[in-house]
This record gives sequence, C-alpha cells and structure tokens, in this order.
Amino acid sequence: MIILTDHLPILLIAIPILSSMVMVFLKGSPVLQKNLNVFIYFCLVILAIMLLQKVWTGGIMVYEVGEWGKYGIILVADLLSSGMVLLTLGISFLSLIYSLDYIEERSLNSTYHSLFNLLVAGLNGSFLTGDIFNLFVFFEVLLLSSCGLVIANEKVGVTRSSDKMEATFKYLILSMLGSIVMLIAVASLYATVGTLNMADIAVKVSASSAAGTLPWHVFAIALLFIVVFGNKAAIFPLHYWLPDVHPTAPSPISAMLSGVLIKIGVYGMLRVFFLIFRDVLPMFQPIIILMALATIVVGAVSAVGQTDIKRMLAYSSIGQIGYIFLGIGMGSALTIAASLVYLVNHAVAKSMLFLTSGGIIHHAGTRDMYRMGGMIKSAPLMASMFLVGAMSISGIPPMGGFIAKFVLFKAGIQEEYYIPVAIAILFALFTLFYMMRAWMKMFWGTVNDSERQGNATPHAPALLMAIPIIILALIIVVLGLYAEPLLALAQATAEQIVDPQPYIDAVLTRNVR
Repeated sequence: MIILTDHLPILLIAIPILSSMVMVFLKGSPVLQKNLNVFIYFCLVILAIMLLQKVWTGGIMVYEVGEWGKYGIILVADLLSSGMVLLTLGISFLSLIYSLDYIEERSLNSTYHSLFNLLVAGLNGSFLTGDIFNLFVFFEVLLLSSCGLVIANEKVGVTRSSDKMEATFKYLILSMLGSIVMLIAVASLYATVGTLNMADIAVKVSASSAAGTLPWHVFAIALLFIVVFGNKAAIFPLHYWLPDVHPTAPSPISAMLSGVLIKIGVYGMLRVFFLIFRDVLPMFQPIIILMALATIVVGAVSAVGQTDIKRMLAYSSIGQIGYIFLGIGMGSALTIAASLVYLVNHAVAKSMLFLTSGGIIHHAGTRDMYRMGGMIKSAPLMASMFLVGAMSISGIPPMGGFIAKFVLFKAGIQEEYYIPVAIAILFALFTLFYMMRAWMKMFWGTVNDSERQGNATPHAPALLMAIPIIILALIIVVLGLYAEPLLALAQATAEQIVDPQPYIDAVLTRNVR
C-alpha cells in the first residue's frame, strides 16, 4: 500500500513537472487550464505543509530515487529545505492567482502556466536535492523558465517589449556565466573527492581537513561557490542583472523573483558552506560579511535615487538580501536563526509590495512615482497595502519586518559584531526614508496632472489581484504580532545547519522512505 507522506519529496517536484506538460495540451481550454492549475497549487501547498510537519515531528526525511543509494539521486527534506519549499509554494500560489487577472490573455493561455510550473519545479528541486550536480540541473531549469516568464505581457502595457528583451538577455548571459562557474566548481569537487552526494562530500572533506591533507584547491572551489550563490542572490558586486530584470518582469513574476528566487543563493550558501565547507568556513566569513555590508550600502543608496516604483523595489531587494547574508557571515546558530526570520519576512513583504506595485501601475498607467500623487482617495486599498509592506521592510512595529531587524541586530550585538551592526542600522534609516518617500509621492498630496488628464484609470482592483495582496498583508501583521512559532522554527533550523551531523547520518545510513 502506497503511503502518500512517504513520497512527499518526489511529489513536490514531479507534480509541477507533469502539470507543466498537461498545461501545454490545455491551451485550447483556457478556463480549464486556469482552474486546474490553481487547484494543483492548492494541493501542493497542502503537501508542503504536510512535509514540514513530518520533518518537524519525525526528523530529517531522505528519499532515494532508484536503488543506487548515495551514488544515485537523493532527495533530502530537513527543516531548512522543507521550510523553503513551503515558502516557495505559498508565494507561488498567491502569485498565480494574481496572474489570472494581470497577465495578458494571449500570454496567459499559451506558455505562462507551463513555464510557471517549471519554475516552481526548479525551485523545489533545488531545495530538496541532496546531490550537488542535481542542484546545478535544477538551477538551469529555473533559469530557462524564469527567462520565458520575464517577457510575458501584462494587460497594462507600461513596459516596452524591447526593455523586457534587453533585461532578459542580461539575465540569461550573466546566469549562463554563473552556470559555467558552478559547473567548474562541481567538476573540480568531484575530481577531488569522487562523489556528488553532498553528505558524502562533507564527510570526505572533513576527514581530509582533520588529517591535514586537504588540497589547496578546495579553498578555490569554495570561492567559486561564493561567486555562484552570490550571483543567484544578487549580492554586490554580482547584482547588476537584478535592477533591470525585476522592474521589467510582470508584477507576479517580480514577486516570485524577489520573494523566492534570489533566496536560492541564500539556501545554497547555507547548504554548501555549513555542510561541505564547514571546516574551512572561518576563512570565508569575513568575505561574506564584507560583501553583505557592501550590498546593504549599494542597495540602500541606489534605491534612494529611483523614480520608477519597481526599480526602487528591486534595489531595495538588493539591500535587504545583504542583511540576510550579514547574519550568515556571522556564522553562529543565533545569527543564522535571525537571518532565517529576516528571509521569511522579506519574502512575504517584498512579494506583497511587488504585487501591490502591479495594482498601482494598473491604476495609474505608469511606473514613474513622480507622475503619480494623491491616489489615496482613488486607490485606498493599494495605499493601505503598500503602507503595510513599506512599514515591514523599514522595520516599523507592529509589522514582521520589525521583529526580523530586531532579532538580527540583537544577535549581531550578542556575537560582538558591533561595527557591522552599526553600519546595518545606519542604512536601515535609508530604507525608512525611501519607502516612506515612495508612499508619500504616490498616495499623498495633490492629484497629479496625469490623472486629471485621464491617463490613469481610477477603479477598484480586480478581486483576483486584491485577494493575494490582502492575504500577504495579513501574514505580515501576524508575523509581527505573533512571531514565536517562526522564531522557534528558525532556531531549530539554525541548529540543524550549524550541526550537520544528523543530516549526514540520515543520508549515509540510508534510512530512506
């Protein structure tokens, strides 16, 4: 008898892949295509909740695809990977609902659903794989699918197709270069230790380090992985693709890119450096901290100078990802837990802000904040929702972002990283400035001339666009008022990260299914 819960890891990857193929054959029945895909994602969210609950109560879950053990494909669900899968599917579900009324019908009914499903499959696969080469494979799946989604057309065509193609070209080229670097790193690691299983690699690297026979080029391989994951996360100086891609992508895809996709780099850094390279990690912590601080500064300063609402949010994402990497660079269980809390709050708040920006653009007919003004009367829902997101990103209570910043700064001070924390606090004030200024420009003051001339389209947002925004806003408030469950989960996850031995034992003793 097949027990569903025993096969959750493979189902969370296989269902999006299979549904991607099904969506191709349903192009002639758009209503069925939409309804079926929404139902599929509702089921996937339920499965993700079941997986996290199973891992939380029963420990790390290892799923062997085939009968090859550590030499075959292994899927591993621990608190980090299962939590990231749930976060991915929750945001994906809401972004998909939003897309149904935001994306232009021809794009929506042709390839959008198929590519969206492949993107989610790539994300889930990246989080769940226990094989470093398959991590590369899933990176390629999500890269190609996200490129196709960036050029999808919105119903309100404020972004030129040429801008979409230019941004996609930059994204594709830089990501391909990152893929080449990752392939070199993976091949070099395999040539050194003779295995691709991450738990097995960790054992062999640790044994070589303990024996004093660790090859010098392992340090170079670790540096290559910093480049790979730094490029995925868009940290300085590898951030140049993000300010073009996120603004030109349709708003639901911007929410996916900023809310989830750049977190792949965070996950990769946590998984590879605290599992495989944990014995040499102290050498790289100052590098990670320095890059994190530079990212915070560049993101905050660049966001201040923007007039395009989505470009401002894109630079904000760069700055905020720096805070997450700052906690990772500090390297203790306390700071990593704080980074995970920050990651969740940023994913929810920034996804909501990008979806809200879509509603604002839909209303105003422009992305230029300086051509807006006084929309608090004609778009009160968008005004209130953007304010909730802006308060969270800025770290104002009682929003979840306040808890995230508080625990990160507190953890940094307890670990005696006084100067990095001081720099982070200083540029948090920049975040407060540019987010509040954006809200004032768009919603406060007098109505802009463009609206008087009829260029804007004053109307209430469609229900399918409003519901996901409201749900995410409620989550932001709940995370601020009742943060204990998230804090407990983050602390337990961080303890698993800094002590990878249970992960290694679960994989190598082959307690599968």
